[in-house]
Amino acid sequence: MKFHIVSHTHWDREWHKTFEEYRVKLIRVMDDLIDLLENNENYLSFMFDGQTIILEDYLEIRPENKERLKELIEQKRIIVGPWYIQPDEFIPSGESLIRNLLIGINIAEEFGSVMNIGYLPDSFGQSAQIPQVLKGFDINDAVIWRGISDEDINEKEFYWEGLDETKVLGHYLPLGYENAKWLSLKMDESKNVVETNIKAQKDMTHTGQILMLCGYDQREPNKDLPIIIKDLNEKYGSEGYKFIFSTLEDYIKDVKKTSMDFETYKGEFRKGKFMRVHASIGSTRLDIKGQNFISQRLYEKYVEPLSSIGTLYGSYYNNSLINHGWKNIIQNQAHDSIGNVCTDITHDEMEMRYNKSNQIGTTIIEEKTNEILSNINFQSDKGIPITVFNTIINSRKDTLVIEALLESTKFILKDDKGLECDHQLLRTEKVDLNDYMIESHFVGKNESKEYYKVKFSFTPEIEGFGYKTYYINEVKFNNNNEKSLIVNDNTLENEYIKININKDGSLDVLDKENDKTYYNQHIFKEGGNAGDEYDYSPPVKDEVIYSKGQIAKIEKIYEGHIQSQIKITYSLNFPINTYNEYRSEKKENTVIESFITIYKNSKRLDIKTVINNNIKDHRIQVLFDGNIESNIHYVDQQFGVMERENYLKQVEYWRKENWQEKYYPIYNQHKFVGVFDGKNGLQVINRGLPQYEILDEGKPKIALTLLCGTSYMGKQDLVNRPGRRSGLHVKTPKSNMIGKFEMEYSICPINSINEMNINAENYVYPLHYSQLQNIEYKNKGLSDTYYPIKIKNPLLGTSAIKKAESDEGIVLRIYNSLNENINDVEIEYDGEKFSDVNLVNLKEENINTNKNLKIIKNTIYIKRIKSNEILNLKFKQNK
Repeated sequence: MKFHIVSHTHWDREWHKTFEEYRVKLIRVMDDLIDLLENNENYLSFMFDGQTIILEDYLEIRPENKERLKELIEQKRIIVGPWYIQPDEFIPSGESLIRNLLIGINIAEEFGSVMNIGYLPDSFGQSAQIPQVLKGFDINDAVIWRGISDEDINEKEFYWEGLDETKVLGHYLPLGYENAKWLSLKMDESKNVVETNIKAQKDMTHTGQILMLCGYDQREPNKDLPIIIKDLNEKYGSEGYKFIFSTLEDYIKDVKKTSMDFETYKGEFRKGKFMRVHASIGSTRLDIKGQNFISQRLYEKYVEPLSSIGTLYGSYYNNSLINHGWKNIIQNQAHDSIGNVCTDITHDEMEMRYNKSNQIGTTIIEEKTNEILSNINFQSDKGIPITVFNTIINSRKDTLVIEALLESTKFILKDDKGLECDHQLLRTEKVDLNDYMIESHFVGKNESKEYYKVKFSFTPEIEGFGYKTYYINEVKFNNNNEKSLIVNDNTLENEYIKININKDGSLDVLDKENDKTYYNQHIFKEGGNAGDEYDYSPPVKDEVIYSKGQIAKIEKIYEGHIQSQIKITYSLNFPINTYNEYRSEKKENTVIESFITIYKNSKRLDIKTVINNNIKDHRIQVLFDGNIESNIHYVDQQFGVMERENYLKQVEYWRKENWQEKYYPIYNQHKFVGVFDGKNGLQVINRGLPQYEILDEGKPKIALTLLCGTSYMGKQDLVNRPGRRSGLHVKTPKSNMIGKFEMEYSICPINSINEMNINAENYVYPLHYSQLQNIEYKNKGLSDTYYPIKIKNPLLGTSAIKKAESDEGIVLRIYNSLNENINDVEIEYDGEKFSDVNLVNLKEENINTNKNLKIIKNTIYIKRIKSNEILNLKFKQNK
């Protein structure tokens, strides 16, 4: 047997200490490492956790050492990349994972060398889309730990197949990333390490290769390693064992020299049998996880697409600044960070990074939309222009709420063809236009000018990626006499759905197309949380409280023919304290307000819930009864839908088999989760609520987590996680989320799985609009309606529309949102702006392996896109 000993560290950038506190040690470790490698040629290499951010963090303090560091990286003695930062795999969007690798690889290549291995030693479970993401960067191997059990694999090497059938070679770490950390000059200690690894790994491989990782969290190099390896060879040489100072790349090369007859496993790994995956970690600090959603969406769906439109008429695309904003987001997506298993002060710093990225992003959006509008040839005879941007490629028809500054509250709305568009006035407010303008000391005080801030809604129809202009004409006014969507005090109705609000605030939703009623929707469930930041866990004796059966207050907020809203107020009494064994008898009142909005042209029912939380250590979920029979459900993960089971049999024996934690159907999600029986179904869409639970197995109820508070980072002996503590036993009062918090989600009856993606994209990525106050009506270059790229296939999701990293091309990243093939896709593009289209990989390099793609007269014809497949197209701009 051959033992590959790899010197490394696992570097948590922040956790129970802040980034700056950890950086103090990083500077010392890196200084010593450079000296060690330069002065000891026998110390062959050191792996820095598959990250590159440590280079930026170090050189910000020690810029004078850049060339020394670069030389060692070029020689592959300091091994970095491919990641920018070690990610969580479930909560970040698929696009965020791609950017993590794209930025990380670019940094590593600037320093001369990148480790071409998907090294994921500590992520809390493994996402089903990781194989496809890695393969898109020509990475063929994944080294992983958490989430795997002997129910999944028999050998530590296996083919890991993604949802699109992409395969990488998986390398399981049965003892984690610290299995050789105790190697020392004391042979008895080293012998124990070797024997432990033989016992754990020998029967799990036919390759004869044993991987031993000598390192741990924030660990400096073991300087004695060359001598230790020499001693081990002398000790075990007669037994046929060989020990080498190695790297992950050398280990994998030797594995691949043997028989490659490995088993294949498809999908995700999230079983906490041998090591905890913290399955319920998605509920901690949902306020911060919500900020992650907002920041990701800002860059993916607004900053980059709008900047891309700008480049089509020569506007500067500030790629370095946009990537700087991305870095702030990705720095928060390290597994401990976005898992929110940190101290309060660390979480405060995460919020600062989100604020920074948002400040950059919103400023770029304002700048780019103003530049675009300034170059549009508006039709002066039609009125005041409002330009609506669609930043995904699918055509859309969805209600949009507009705020405009007008001289009058009486107006009609027209499209670019002069056709009148229906609208609904929601609110008007008198304002002084001077308050929206800067006063100059050269000009002096501006004159007051009375205007109206007018809020109204209408339903624009947009044909593809691009924009369309509508015009406000303040001369005429049409009174609309269409009936309100509120039928009576507790009923809302449009042509698709009818909503009955019961006295306790629960909803019954009628799908008029299938004549199917979904009873018992939107019921709040509250229970104690005796867990910690890592895991929700109930007390031994829980007291669960439901809104069902308790009288709620129902009141109309506004009504109209395009949209109407009703407010439901729930007044519920919750125990004020939760202990490990029970909840307190004393209770306090908590008020929950839900604003229910129905739209004329939509099957969705949108809900904004406001919780004024005054209770510690508890969890609030909202329940949606599927009203169907099914053993599976459908959930949006990175790049589309996957099926998951409603019931996990391991819940029956996890404790008997001494699993590290309970394995039950509590999951992470992205845009939505839904149930469907082949004819009827219900979809629950969310904006930044990443956790749900499935209750009642064959007749599933979806439990969406809205709030989960805890007082500690780590605790011992939880009901759902017996034994040792995870993290430190430090107080985290902000993780109790005391105060007022808003959550947004939507429910929608469905008649086909094919509806789910476009329903979700319409809700999660609203149309964007902009209005110029001072317009010069003169002949300009851009039309008032323009679609550079169009597609009419709601099954395709949009991941990114951005400028290429290395040239002026525009990269379009789309994906099949279904877990089945899509055939005969057509994508139209503007042949005057784009001279050519190439298929590229995730590194944005041209590839020529897809024979399904043809281009004829400005239309791309794609014969087939596989299940959950990512497709990257780069459009070359005409000069």
